[in-house]
Amino acid sequence: MVHTNPLRSSLKEIQRKKDSFKRRDLESQETKEGRKNNRIWWILGIDVPIFTLVAALLLLFELGVILQHKSGFFCNDPALSYKFTGDTVTTEVIVSTIIILPFILVFLTEFILFDSVYTTQTRLQYVSRQTGRLYGSYVYAAFFNLTVVEVMKGITGNPRPTFFDICEPDTAKTCNGSEFVSTFECTSTRFPSWFQRDSYHSFPSGHTSLSVLCGFFMAWYLQRRVFSYHRRSLLVVPLLQVSCVSYSALCSLTRVTDHRHHWWDVLVGAAVGGISLLYAVYALCDNFTMPRKTTDEMTVSQHTVGSLVYREERN
Repeated sequence: MVHTNPLRSSLKEIQRKKDSFKRRDLESQETKEGRKNNRIWWILGIDVPIFTLVAALLLLFELGVILQHKSGFFCNDPALSYKFTGDTVTTEVIVSTIIILPFILVFLTEFILFDSVYTTQTRLQYVSRQTGRLYGSYVYAAFFNLTVVEVMKGITGNPRPTFFDICEPDTAKTCNGSEFVSTFECTSTRFPSWFQRDSYHSFPSGHTSLSVLCGFFMAWYLQRRVFSYHRRSLLVVPLLQVSCVSYSALCSLTRVTDHRHHWWDVLVGAAVGGISLLYAVYALCDNFTMPRKTTDEMTVSQHTVGSLVYREERN
């Protein structure tokens, strides 16, 4: 009669389970790696070419290579006869702010909120992932916004309030009374050609649409991620939110006071910016709901959300 060793059987069973777990883990890693590689190929093969194509079309449009519509003007129209005196918020300023400010705000906020026993390097890695996810969604929405605005400008071709001063259309010198002029060519020697073309791209306001998206995106983000009546300070977040909204108002209203846009250009630009904002917040950022932490990233005991400025009061 053959007797089996219970201890040996137990060891074999344990070893068998270990081998099974190792195989599952290896298969899981291979699956994740395959999905990652597949996603990279989709980005390189589909997303990058599409982005490059759209960006190239926008550049060609700005350079005047792509045919642009001219809606014409009424001779001696006082609404188009304002002198160009410059921009309160220049293109360089608004482009730099809509790119830099959201990134700085999101990164610093996530860094402050993240209270971990991990090293600074691990903390930075995690915060960078969260910032990249939110900022990437914002950039996508801004690119969507810019594309829509440029298409609308190209289709309408409406003259700006400073049209006569910047463009100096040839037919305006020979027209009489208030007759409508449908064709013209800019003859100004005081402004570069691209700036003259821009003189009949008034509708809608790109400054307004982008500033509304940027300012309200930051204010909404602060409301969802930071604001609470139980924080130590009740005024820090509202003050930052007012600053964000004031930035949008400044960029928008000065387009009218500088006579760079008509009021309806700014109104429609704000609407485009608002739609882009809703698209970014709800469709792309899931209303700023943060993803659950996985066991690979950190455990509940190792990660708590707090703030040096906004830490919740303890009872």
